[in-house]
Amino acid sequence: IFLTTLFAQANAQYAEGNYAEAAVQYEQILAEQPSAEVYYNLGNAYFKQGELAQSILAYERALRLKPSYKDAQYNLQFAQSRIVDNIEDTQSFFLSNWMRAVRNALSMQVWMWLSISLFDLMLLGFFLFAFSQTVGLRKTAFYCSIVALVISIAACVNASSLYQRDTERAEAIITQGIVNAKSSPDRSGTDLFTIHEGTKVVITETIGDWCCIHVGNNIGWMQLAHLERI
Repeated sequence: IFLTTLFAQANAQYAEGNYAEAAVQYEQILAEQPSAEVYYNLGNAYFKQGELAQSILAYERALRLKPSYKDAQYNLQFAQSRIVDNIEDTQSFFLSNWMRAVRNALSMQVWMWLSISLFDLMLLGFFLFAFSQTVGLRKTAFYCSIVALVISIAACVNASSLYQRDTERAEAIITQGIVNAKSSPDRSGTDLFTIHEGTKVVITETIGDWCCIHVGNNIGWMQLAHLERI
């Protein structure tokens, strides 16, 4: 009841244009109970304040909880269009991008339940294949079992990949205005490239308060304080 009341109050603050107050209350709710809808509203509140990086971070977190959230997808794309950097990974193979998009289309829980359900269907198909007296039914059951097994394995792989992604939390958003990526985990390192707030990066290694990030075809070092993990 308390969280429901607080959510209503936050929405009222947002409707009145008190975006900073609304964001504080949304954060309080999320500290108690993560929710895709609350993250979405938080992203809107931050965007209204001009906090581009924090709005993108909130939309990304909303989609982690609810990948099919159309409003969050649209607002994330709109917010990303405002980013100064437009870094593309020219070495990325289109098939890997497609597979990643398919993986992210459903949540880890949905992929796991789909895998289990198809595995059960595969067992049923093999049972019918083994004990059915009808040739046509045996053939149908056999081929359906093979298809169910293949898709079940693929769904299991996707669920495992999402679990690893959410456990490692390697993806992050740059939260500082302008950051120079260094050649080494040290302030004296050579500046390799510059990225701006809101840019999404992948953390590949951490040493102390420094991390090695990968964005597009660029690799460099920056301090962890300059970004926030999704």
